[in-house]
Amino acid sequence: MTGPTRKHPFLEILHERCISCAACIAVCEPESLVLHDLTLAFSSETCTSCVECFRVCPTAAVVPIKGRYYRGIG
Repeated sequence: MTGPTRKHPFLEILHERCISCAACIAVCEPESLVLHDLTLAFSSETCTSCVECFRVCPTAAVVPIKGRYYRGIG
């Protein structure tokens, strides 16, 4: 298994906005988000692109990658 990454095919984490509240981790069914030393990261091997992390983030730290469109976001 490779380590967590900053980007996912449709979403990215804006670390300057992340407050490490773990709301996204709580809703992530496949456990694709991890917190390492207060730094949030995706584990893209298990992510199902459900975008629940985007929907619950209180600071808009998980956002669509510019130029990408995902039908389920909105």
